[in-house]
Amino acid sequence: MSEYSESELVIPALKFMKDEKVGVTTSSLIAHLIDVMQPSGHDMKILTGRSDTYFSQKVRNLKSHDTITKKNLANYKSIGKQGLWTITQQGLDYLKGIELIVDDSQPEDIAKSLENQGFSPIILQKEAEQDYKGLIIEEGSLDKRTTTQRNRSNKLRSIALEEFKKQHQGELYCVACGFNFSKVYGEVGKNFIELHHSEPVHLMDIEGEKITIEEALKKVFTVCPNCHRIIHRAQPMLSIDDVKKLLLKNKKN
Repeated sequence: MSEYSESELVIPALKFMKDEKVGVTTSSLIAHLIDVMQPSGHDMKILTGRSDTYFSQKVRNLKSHDTITKKNLANYKSIGKQGLWTITQQGLDYLKGIELIVDDSQPEDIAKSLENQGFSPIILQKEAEQDYKGLIIEEGSLDKRTTTQRNRSNKLRSIALEEFKKQHQGELYCVACGFNFSKVYGEVGKNFIELHHSEPVHLMDIEGEKITIEEALKKVFTVCPNCHRIIHRAQPMLSIDDVKKLLLKNKKN
């Protein structure tokens, strides 16, 4: 049985607003989220003296708690007893950032899995700026939903990229070939990079591997999609140094 937190409603709510260009009412948002998220158990119990369920009240709380509007992810305009939600440009950018969190295998499943974790970029940014020594993450745990999929730690990606930028004058680039999306493509390429895990997730046990962020950072590398595919195309999997040697060898030829 499911029981959703308010923060877990943000991304699916924004996606619905994105698809409905003219905006969505709170009633239609409730109906859509019930259809998409299929709440059950306690979430679907009726509140005492109310017509709302616990779940529908959480949806309404997106407005009463300003969960979305205070982050400027969406606007809310009162129209009589109803209200109309419309997504902002910042909200669209937020969703685009979520979509970029993909990895080397089954990217759609992985992106969905990360989305289901419910971490917001704002929270992750704050964590990235803090001392993360001793912070425990879980990598590679099996997550059974409609298909069996592997979770990748959203925290790890966020912190790894922030750490890399701190050490390289705010730049993100492929550590194998040096390609920098921001320098080549400008604003649209900003913060676009893939994260390579030197220890394939599928080799981890079914419960995943609990390790500290410090240890995990030693096992991940920023790479461009081309180098990432080459790394995994070879059997056994190539190391970053292997790719560098191949590039150097073929450049000389």
